[in-house]
Amino acid sequence: MAIAVYEGLVVAAMLAFTESFIVPLLQTRLHASPSQIGLLTIIPLMGSVFTGIVLGRIIRFLGGNKRAVVLHTVVQSLMIGGLSLPLHFPQTAWAVPLALGMAICIALAGSVGGAAWMSWMGALVPRRLQSRYLAFRNRLVILAKLGCALLFGYILQHLPVEVGPWGLQVLIILAVVSRLLSGWMLWLQHEPPQPTPRPGISTDHHHASETSFLGFLRTITKTDLGRWTLVWAVLHLGVMLAGPYFATYMLFVEPRGLGLSPGWTYVMLIQIAVLVRIATYPLAGRLVDLFGPAAVLRVAVVGIVIIPISWALTRSIPLLLLTEVVSGVCWCLAEVAVGVLLFTCHRDPHKRSRLIGYHQSVVNFTAALGALGGSLLLAKQLSGDGTSLLPELDGSDYHTLFLLSALLRLPAVILAIRYLPSLRALRAEESAGLWRMIPGSELVLTLSRGLMGYFRRPEG
Repeated sequence: MAIAVYEGLVVAAMLAFTESFIVPLLQTRLHASPSQIGLLTIIPLMGSVFTGIVLGRIIRFLGGNKRAVVLHTVVQSLMIGGLSLPLHFPQTAWAVPLALGMAICIALAGSVGGAAWMSWMGALVPRRLQSRYLAFRNRLVILAKLGCALLFGYILQHLPVEVGPWGLQVLIILAVVSRLLSGWMLWLQHEPPQPTPRPGISTDHHHASETSFLGFLRTITKTDLGRWTLVWAVLHLGVMLAGPYFATYMLFVEPRGLGLSPGWTYVMLIQIAVLVRIATYPLAGRLVDLFGPAAVLRVAVVGIVIIPISWALTRSIPLLLLTEVVSGVCWCLAEVAVGVLLFTCHRDPHKRSRLIGYHQSVVNFTAALGALGGSLLLAKQLSGDGTSLLPELDGSDYHTLFLLSALLRLPAVILAIRYLPSLRALRAEESAGLWRMIPGSELVLTLSRGLMGYFRRPEG
């Protein structure tokens, strides 16, 4: 278990690079369009919808959890290192397609490797320690990742992307070394033997016959799980209309964007919501304990609807930083509430895992549709005259997209008001304290008391 903690610290540099600096590489260095950058979100989301159904078969085909995890680190190392090629030849016709393909492969490999890693840790870490162990590891990873992001921003302050490739090249080298070292440490880590199924014990296939995905969809408005899945999915349709494009907006020159260089200000706008979420987890958990997950989710959804309006109406960096603080609080409340609802969606662990998978497939599908819609609306080439399909607001079509995103989030508020109050009240002994089991929620209890708790973007 100690190896996994050290591995988390080592891999933080790779995570910081993929979450915060692939978009600047594509947009500022290679001049990729917003629609092309949107593919970084659309394709991995759609891939997760389909691979989630057969994820177990994929892991078995790769040779089990450990082999799947190690292979995914090799793939990611090769893809990150391969980004050096388009980085140094930005004017070639193949630079953008090659970089996009490599970045998408990084995300797709992570979706398989991440699931295999969680399954591996589930067998390696004793059940009574899993919540505290994952929380402790996540705390270290998040803090290390934020430190690496600030270091990378400092490097790009002195070796700007606009001047040459060497700043990003240093980041790529550090990310590759980080991923290779983490892969080596994972290879050294012990993998417990898989238990042999005993006669008379129900298999996962047996449970699959009792709850089908089509059955879940047919009853989505009739069950508690289906109702708040519907609310969460509709919310993500509007959120992801603009979500993948906040980073591109920050990097575009005025008046279309904020005109930021990928330095410290860019990193803070990207990462400040993470810091806020760390500090807010304990408060969010206690609110869920006091008022219930449904009530907290209703309030959080209202806040999430309002957030993009600020991005549409101001270019003030202090106000946008404040907006991201509010955003981090709202998303923390929402994610803790949904996490508790997921933990209580079924008593049987096999059926609960399957229902969580169904929930994620529905949400990821609507999120991909939203990202695709935003990509099409920002696609200049489709309008024929070199302008966006969206009318400009204060000189920017992004501002119009942000307002449209807020408008499309409103149905989630209506559904939350209609459906969430009708959810059956969770028994206190079932729901109280469950927020502590959500990876990340317990990470900062000590830190929060002292202070007062795949491609990253502002939590708009």
